[in-house]
Amino acid sequence: MLEALYKYAIEHDLTAKPGFKYKNVKYYISFSATGEYIGLEKVEDGTPQPLCPDIGTLANGKTKSNIIVEKAEVIFNLPEKNKKGELEFKREQKQKFYLDALNEAGEYDSYFKTAANGLIQNMESISSEFMQIKKAKGSDFIGIKVNDSPLESRTEYLEWWEDFRKGLDTKKRSGNARCFITGDIADPVKTVPVVQGLLSVGGHTKGDSFICFDKDCYQSYGFKQAANASVSEEAVTAVNAALAELIKKAPKPVAGAKNIHWFSEETENDVTVLPDFGFGGDDLNDDKNEKLLEDEQRVQKMFSALKNNTLPVMPQNRYFMMSLSGVNGRVMIRSYDEGTYDDLCNNLRLWYSDLAICKPSYGYSYPKLYGIYTRLINYNTDPKKLTEKIDKELSGISPGIVYSIYHGTPLPDTVAVKALAYIRSQMYGDNDDSKKKSAPIPDLTACQILKAWLNRKYRNQNKEESLIMDKLNVDSPSVAYQTGRLMAVYALIQNAALGDVGAGVVERYYTSACSSPALVMGKLATMSQYHLSKLKSDKPGMYTNYNKLLEEITVKIGTSLPKTFTLEQQSEFALGYYFQRSQRFTKKETEE
Repeated sequence: MLEALYKYAIEHDLTAKPGFKYKNVKYYISFSATGEYIGLEKVEDGTPQPLCPDIGTLANGKTKSNIIVEKAEVIFNLPEKNKKGELEFKREQKQKFYLDALNEAGEYDSYFKTAANGLIQNMESISSEFMQIKKAKGSDFIGIKVNDSPLESRTEYLEWWEDFRKGLDTKKRSGNARCFITGDIADPVKTVPVVQGLLSVGGHTKGDSFICFDKDCYQSYGFKQAANASVSEEAVTAVNAALAELIKKAPKPVAGAKNIHWFSEETENDVTVLPDFGFGGDDLNDDKNEKLLEDEQRVQKMFSALKNNTLPVMPQNRYFMMSLSGVNGRVMIRSYDEGTYDDLCNNLRLWYSDLAICKPSYGYSYPKLYGIYTRLINYNTDPKKLTEKIDKELSGISPGIVYSIYHGTPLPDTVAVKALAYIRSQMYGDNDDSKKKSAPIPDLTACQILKAWLNRKYRNQNKEESLIMDKLNVDSPSVAYQTGRLMAVYALIQNAALGDVGAGVVERYYTSACSSPALVMGKLATMSQYHLSKLKSDKPGMYTNYNKLLEEITVKIGTSLPKTFTLEQQSEFALGYYFQRSQRFTKKETEE
């Protein structure tokens, strides 16, 4: 994993020299060539991050800071409230270190001396101006320009910086250790620098450690901290640069984690982004920004290539995936996965095949991963709290779902349990007299989840004959599937005979029929005879059609029903019900 990240950084020119780091500069303090203060310049969003000097974890202490580009709270020594609510200035030493370093660098580059003098003379007014900026924060990184030249872009100070940085680390190195990343003999770092970008998924504002051994239980043979997994400064800087770049490019977090991925070779079609998007649901429109439109068009193109089997064959290419979040200042790797590009493409085709359900008159649509997750939480969840609910309830099973997608393996059983619970709540909750025109139909996405779960389980058990088709299968050998069909027909018969009756057979008996069919299906059969007798007198043609359909289904079920259905059978029941109900909306000419 570390080696793959290191290679990614090398191949994409992300490696920075030890002692440097890319930083998201928000503002520049601008001085003239003679040291006159010009003003604060806001950096436009999207501006490439500059490579800046950085002293690593030494800047986390109370006495040292980074030079040139540092947080506003350090440069201006901004006050903060203590436990008593009183304002305190706690960064005098860090501010002094910052100004002294600028003066020292000024012996090599006069622009640094100009910047230091300008700051000392105008510190109060610049600080006041910064505090008046709307949305300005003490954690914002601020750089310095002299004569419109950013100090970090200068080269005259570099020789001084190398000696200055090495002089800060007075701790003895172990020396002659083999780097876990490159395999080379190198002088290992004492503590590993942090990775930025995980704040939205539990990360720390100062960043999170990717390799850390601060607890005794993680240390062995008397080694302390990073000596337990020795890495050279150059190698770990490259790994962190790769992580920062991949995190920045990652899609929105799902289930409280950011999913990053990369390939060993460049590919035109980045197929691993597919599960995060939906197809056939949201049309492209002018309300979306240009970047989002380009992304969706690219994904649509990739999906078509995947579906039509026109993606390139790349047996040597490999993919790498990681699911990351932050906890207590550390990077939590929720999952790591790698494999061949060809296997990835084949397994994604299988995923969409397992999800496929043909909706009469509409064709196929495929849910995105976020849409799938919304069917695995409570049906009545407030739309504004969906993401929060998903993060809280699905973080444990999300890695298993993602692994299943990319490897074609069975989905966790919890997926079926939650999808069935969603359908039961939805079927009961859809009893709205003001809107309901017929018996409710299960949610399509929830049914797609059940179909994928069943097919992967049966395929793993070598039960190919039990696989669920993407359309109504009147010859299905499953008693549960046929029982679901029978329940749907009973609902249709009642609706045809009586119209809207509020809480009909579905709302009253669906849950019981799905789990304990023997208890309720007999009662529903008796009730349907009253409804059929009414149809016989009022709508004889409809009576004949429904009567034939009932005979056909009951013959396939047989003479008895089990007392209870297993989880697999409950899923088949739900799908049988869905397919039979959705058949109602098939165009007349298709039926004929």
